[in-house]
Amino acid sequence: MLSNIQKLTTNVQKLIILALVFISLNATASEKIVLGITGVVLKKDISVIVRLKDYLKQKTKLDIKLKFARTYSIMRNLITENNVNVAYICGATYVDLKPSRKIELLALPTVDNKPYYYSLVIAKKSSHYKKIEDFKGKVYAMSDPESNSGSLVPRYELMIRGFKKNHFFKRVIYTYDHGESIEAVLDGFVQGASVDSIVYGAFLKNYPKSSKHLKIVQKFGPYPTTPFVISKKLSIKTKTKIQQALINMVNDKKGKKILGSMAISSFIKPNNLSYAKIEKVKFFLNSEK
Repeated sequence: MLSNIQKLTTNVQKLIILALVFISLNATASEKIVLGITGVVLKKDISVIVRLKDYLKQKTKLDIKLKFARTYSIMRNLITENNVNVAYICGATYVDLKPSRKIELLALPTVDNKPYYYSLVIAKKSSHYKKIEDFKGKVYAMSDPESNSGSLVPRYELMIRGFKKNHFFKRVIYTYDHGESIEAVLDGFVQGASVDSIVYGAFLKNYPKSSKHLKIVQKFGPYPTTPFVISKKLSIKTKTKIQQALINMVNDKKGKKILGSMAISSFIKPNNLSYAKIEKVKFFLNSEK
């Protein structure tokens, strides 16, 4: 009788241990997050991105890994195929992904406490350029073909002025990185470039001497800022952890320093912010193909 009780107790203990292991494995699996990063940040200063990842990891206690994508289309595919759970992407990429219903807005960066940014036309300070039309027949840098500020907006602005992109510039160089576009101007490889105003601000903050050699020729916008998005497959608990960590950065000494390096004032909840303006640009460009 005692032997049977002991066997029963042992079996129960084994079941409890197996259950605990199963729960532990599931908990661990659910805590693994892949954070996708594209050219909406200054990739040259990768230490800032790593610091942001480490900060979020510390605050959320989640196992966060970085995943860089060279192009916006690659990142879009990574998100669609569920290989990235959270991503910092271009507003135009969000517009493309929105119909899939696989992701939702998580947090928005603000500049001067407003969730908007601009598409900047930049050139060397010593140049004579005063508007985008002045770059006709010149070599020009754009970031990614799908970038709102780095490609779609300048193409849109030229087309509503009656110009065709393919017959306007002498040559367009896609750098796939706003920072690289800025450096292309500084190095004289191109005469002008269209860049994200947030990344431009971060570049000047990290490399202040560059401001002596650059000027903003024209700016278009404002447009809703580049958002953090999150997979709808993640739990509400995980979403809340990451969202709160981003929003609370402004109240944390370490977090505020990271924000400063990114030329961002804060992150806020995406309450009722519309991306209709970017949708309008994309619709116009697609209708003109």
